Amino acid sequence: MARKSKSTRGCFAELRCGDRSENLSIAVQGLPGLMGPQGPTGMPGPMGLRGLTGPPGRDGFVERPPSFYGELRRLFTTKNADSVLRPWTVSETTNAPDVSTYFSRETGIFTAPIDGLYQFYLTISVSKAKASVYISQNGKRACTVWVESVASVQNETLAWGWASGSIDCLLRCQTGDRISPVASYRPNENFNSQVYGYSYSTFSGYMLFNS
Repeated sequence: MARKSKSTRGCFAELRCGDRSENLSIAVQGLPGLMGPQGPTGMPGPMGLRGLTGPPGRDGFVERPPSFYGELRRLFTTKNADSVLRPWTVSETTNAPDVSTYFSRETGIFTAPIDGLYQFYLTISVSKAKASVYISQNGKRACTVWVESVASVQNETLAWGWASGSIDCLLRCQTGDRISPVASYRPNENFNSQVYGYSYSTFSGYMLFNS
């Protein structure tokens, strides 16, 4: 049997055994009060145990620098003016998938995608002819190769055949610089360059390092 004391707010139960009785106190939990303010930050605890070693990482990956390789598609002859050699065959097996973003097979112009030091290679072939070709940077002559397969004396041809020549050129380029192989016309000699294509003349380049 439970009863409430007048002097306290506690609840008690009465236990009777014969003529004797005892009061038993019962704790009653009330509703939770309002949340108090946040206490001060405690001291940092001790360092935990070292974790397990993770699995080995994947092999590192180095981004491929810009590069290209093209083969002159057909015979090219200047027509009384300097002209960029074109068009070029750009094989998917020897070039990166994004090569068309910086080397145009139709115009023969390489546009530097990033600042850096680049190396360019140019091989020119001629048959029964002669040619003067230079690598141009933004319209300015940088490196020149002269190839001649005709032997003549006093404008008289004595022999002819096949010849080729190559140059390599280091150029520091800024983003947007235009590099191209240009066949020369020499008005003082009344001479037009004639370059043999069909993959016998090639133009290539790649970035050594960026800057």
